[in-house]
Amino acid sequence: MNEGITPRGQIRGLRRQHQWSQEDLAEAAARSVTTIKKAESGGHVRTDVLHDIAAALGVTTSDLYTNTAIAPQLGAEPDHHALARLRAVASPPIGLDGSPIVEPTDDDATPGDIVADVKRAETYYRADRYDDVADMLPRIIAQAHRAVGEHDTDEAYRARAKALQMAGRYLTQVRQLADALTALRASIQDAAHAGDRTLAAMAINGQGWALTRQGRMDECEQLCVATADEVEPRMSTATGDELAAWGSLLFRGAAAAVRNNRAERADEMMQMASAAASALGHEHESWATFGPLTVAHKQAEFALIKDQPDRTLQQAERLPDRRVVGDVTSINWERHRLDVAHALVKTRDAEQATNVMSSMLRRSPEWLRRQSEAYNIVTDILQTRPKRPTKEMVKLASHLGVVA
Repeated sequence: MNEGITPRGQIRGLRRQHQWSQEDLAEAAARSVTTIKKAESGGHVRTDVLHDIAAALGVTTSDLYTNTAIAPQLGAEPDHHALARLRAVASPPIGLDGSPIVEPTDDDATPGDIVADVKRAETYYRADRYDDVADMLPRIIAQAHRAVGEHDTDEAYRARAKALQMAGRYLTQVRQLADALTALRASIQDAAHAGDRTLAAMAINGQGWALTRQGRMDECEQLCVATADEVEPRMSTATGDELAAWGSLLFRGAAAAVRNNRAERADEMMQMASAAASALGHEHESWATFGPLTVAHKQAEFALIKDQPDRTLQQAERLPDRRVVGDVTSINWERHRLDVAHALVKTRDAEQATNVMSSMLRRSPEWLRRQSEAYNIVTDILQTRPKRPTKEMVKLASHLGVVA
C-alpha cells in the first residue's frame, strides 16, 4: 500500500507541510508527543485523537482515513457459526433469474407473521440479547425470501426489507460492517420495489451508521443529506414515520459532519432535525426512536466531540421530561450515559464517571462490552484517579479487559 494514503503517512506528510516537529503538532492538537509518534508509526489511535490531529492540521478527519476504519477494541466476539448462517440468507448467491439461492424452508409464514417476528427480534436486540437475535434472523429472512418468491407482492417485499434492516442493525452493532452494508443495500432495494420511500430512508439511515463506523464520514454526510432532501416532508401533513425518517437522516449526517471537523454544517443539520422533533412533540419509534429527547442526547454528544464536556454535562441536566415526551430505547439511553461518563472523565471527575459506568454495567453488561468508547473511558478513569483504583473501577476494568 502506498504510505502516502495511509493515516500515518497523511499525518506525517501534513505535519511536514506545516514545517512542524512532532512536538509542534502535539501542542497544536493538545495531545502528547507520545500520542503523535504512535499515530505516525501506525499504532492504534482513537477516533477522537484523529479528530484533534486533523483539526490541528486544518483538514477533515476523513482525510486521515484509508478505505478501512481503525480497528476498534472489542470484548466478546459474535458467534461466528451464527454469523455464517445469517450471511447465507442476508447475502445469498443469486441465480440466473435474479432470485436468491437459499436453503429451502418448510415454514410458510405470511408477511404479517414475518413483521411480527422482526419486532420480537428487535425486542431482544434492545435487551442486549444479541445471541438470540442472531439465532432468530436466519429463519426470519429465509421465510421472507420464500414469501417474496411465492407471492411477489409489495407486502412481501416490505416484510423482507424490514427483516434485512434488522439484520443490518445487528451486524452493525457487532461491527460486521461489510455484511451490514450488504444487508441494508438489499433492504433498500426491497423497500424501493414496494414503493415505500420512508422504509428505504430508514435503511439508508442504517447505512450511514455503518459508514460512520468505517470512518467514511464524507460518504455518510453526503448520503444522508441527499436522501433527506428527497424525502423532506410537508410539516403540516407529515406522518410520524415521515418526520422521524427525515429527522433521523439529518442527525445521522450531522453526526458524521461533526466528527469530520465540520461543526457549522453539523449545527445546520441539527437545527432542521430539531424542527422535525418539535413537530413530532414526542419520541417516535422508527429505525430506533426519534423525537425531542433523542435530539437533546445528540446535542450533548456533539458538544463532547467539540471538546466541550462542561456543555455536555449541562445539557444532560436539561433533558426534556421523559414523562412528557416519551422515552428512548435502552440502547440510546446507555449511549447518552456513556457520553456523560466521558464528559465527567474529561472534567477530572473520575469518581462520578465510575458511578455512571457501574450503573451501565449493571443494566447492560453485554452492550457495554462491545463499546470501544467504554474501554477508552475506563482507561482514562484509571489514569486520572487520585489514588489506588476502587473496587468499582477494578470491576469495570475486569469486565472490559482493561489492565487496572
